[in-house]
Amino acid sequence: MWYDINMKKILILDTGGTISQERGSEGALVPGIADIIEIVPRLSEIADISYKLITRVDSTNMTQDIRVAITKEIESRHMDFDGFVITHGTDTMVDTACALNYMIQDLGKPIVLTGAQLPMFAPGPDGLNNLYYSVKTATDDIGEVVICFGDRILRGNRSIKENVHGFNAFNSPRTPFIGNLGIDVKLNENRIKRFNGIPKFFTNYNSGIAVYTQVSGGTTDILKYYANEPSVTGVIIQGFGTGNTQHRLIKDIKKIIDCGKPIVIITICLEGNTILGQYQTGLLAEKSGALPGKDLSIHAATQKMIYALGRNPKDFNKYFYQEIGRDMI
Repeated sequence: MWYDINMKKILILDTGGTISQERGSEGALVPGIADIIEIVPRLSEIADISYKLITRVDSTNMTQDIRVAITKEIESRHMDFDGFVITHGTDTMVDTACALNYMIQDLGKPIVLTGAQLPMFAPGPDGLNNLYYSVKTATDDIGEVVICFGDRILRGNRSIKENVHGFNAFNSPRTPFIGNLGIDVKLNENRIKRFNGIPKFFTNYNSGIAVYTQVSGGTTDILKYYANEPSVTGVIIQGFGTGNTQHRLIKDIKKIIDCGKPIVIITICLEGNTILGQYQTGLLAEKSGALPGKDLSIHAATQKMIYALGRNPKDFNKYFYQEIGRDMI
């Protein structure tokens, strides 16, 4: 085979998802063994590709341990490759992108997550284009974790999945796309460009977090159990508007914080950020010790809490409010 010595070396890490699934005996999608690389036209012409199977799992069942395995694989081989592509199920792709943003810092190379809405055997599968453009993106001038899907390149830690059926399944409502895909890859200036960093890898984590979503008119009884539940080490509350919190939650918020467990309040809105002091309903929570989640999405906030608690619970504020990969403003 013709080989260009200047061709960038890309490592594809396979974690499963629809992009590499096939029909099971009962018609449901189950992890398959399709060699996705070989069926993507002209993929070998844009990069020198290597492949490693991490696991094949429906992304609903993605775990922190699998994310650690991805991180360790990149840690052990980051000197050998110019970029990385991770094939992943769409349901928790954003969570993995956020996790890798915190676990892998200052790599200075692209880590590109992609997947598919349709399996490869379906008519008009989107995974072929997604994988092709993800590899192409991984060869380009990007130095951060991104999601490459449909016709968009998105900052991973600012993304959300917004569409169950559409080929543009992901969006980043709080920050512009960092690139667009069409005839070619067009990168925007708001991206983090490649840089010669000194990579740091963090694989300790504390996943004992609970997420409480306020329901107007609903019960709040569940929150009181978090204070004395040993498996819960931190809590994220999804607040109304700028982080407003119902008065009947304040007593339980204070109790949880008095037990040494941090509480971060984020807004359920897709745009804007948390400002706890703007209204009394947020100010009372702040005075009780709750922390504002700024403009972090639920995906970024949960993964950052897992990361910060894993670094050092006593220095939670230091690690949680450290800006990493332009994850917050």
